[in-house]
Amino acid sequence: MQTLSIDFNHTKNGFDTVRRSVLLLCMVWFITVLLAALSGGFEMAVGEPPVAILFAVIAPVVMFGVGYMTISAFRDWVLMLDMRQLILLHSWRMVGVGFVFLYFHGQLPALFALPAGIGDAVAAIGALFLGIALFKNSSAVSRRKVFLWNTFGLLDFIIAVSMGIATRTNEWLYIANQASSDIMGQFPLVLIPGFAVPFYIITHLIIYAQLRQR
Repeated sequence: MQTLSIDFNHTKNGFDTVRRSVLLLCMVWFITVLLAALSGGFEMAVGEPPVAILFAVIAPVVMFGVGYMTISAFRDWVLMLDMRQLILLHSWRMVGVGFVFLYFHGQLPALFALPAGIGDAVAAIGALFLGIALFKNSSAVSRRKVFLWNTFGLLDFIIAVSMGIATRTNEWLYIANQASSDIMGQFPLVLIPGFAVPFYIITHLIIYAQLRQR
């Protein structure tokens, strides 16, 4: 069994500029999404494709990929990030259980709320146990476990976004006279697909990159 034997006490010299630049870009990113959400920029008419939300999900991921492939300093900084902390960040996905509560209150459809909420909860619990195990003894954790958890967490987002689109009013999985996923395009819930989802997708890609590197 191949395990993760990683030196997490790496130096941070030379990465301060990259770190500050990334933090600044993340702040600008969040503020932009927030302002768009408050102004109703993500709300779509019935039958209109959710172009704005799809752009908000895909564009940051593409920009990360381009930066990773073309900027060596950024790539080096990404590969030196602490995988344990990246994984533990996903424990916050437990808030996705709120989708299940919204379903029971008739605000979201089951086809979206249940897989999205339960999937987030499983990913969050897995992240908590995996992150703690890495802090205790990284050499005892197999690469396969990290890879499987990472893949599950990424697939959970893909399924959630797909079901969220498919259960909008008059879309192909929408059930007449039942709740739709339209509220996911409204403030404050739109901040989840507009910012949280692409942010966490990027962390999944970073973990993949680190697994490949190590």
